[in-house]
Amino acid sequence: MKIVILTGMAAALLLAQDKDTKQSKDTSMSEAKGATSSAIPKEATLAAPNLYRYTDAQGKTWFYRQTPFGVSKWEDKPEVPRAVEVPLTTVSRDLGDAVEFQRPTPFGISKWVTKKTELTEQEKELVAADEAKRAADKTAKEKQERQ
Repeated sequence: MKIVILTGMAAALLLAQDKDTKQSKDTSMSEAKGATSSAIPKEATLAAPNLYRYTDAQGKTWFYRQTPFGVSKWEDKPEVPRAVEVPLTTVSRDLGDAVEFQRPTPFGISKWVTKKTELTEQEKELVAADEAKRAADKTAKEKQERQ
């Protein structure tokens, strides 16, 4: 009988505690909503749905976004240009009836050998470009020797 009474009292205390926390959560949520709506300046202009743009006295432009979790604020900065990605240089070497290709990769040099009869269009372009480069280098070297 004592166990039943103690269990009932514990349940009553827990239920009473839940009511208090629900009331405090409701008041804190309403206070938080009021604080977030006042965080967006009144002079801010609507740039997109839930996105506001504001320029402060120092001339900085700020963006404000209304989210379900509150107001998010960030500065408008010019976009930083990204570095141009350098294409991988592939070197080809004629092996008679096959062609060996070498390409540097982040994991080391990648090598593969393909028969001339089985070259793909891309590999044919690589061989032609490499041969043209070698011919241009050869003529430049000959001109330097003549002078």
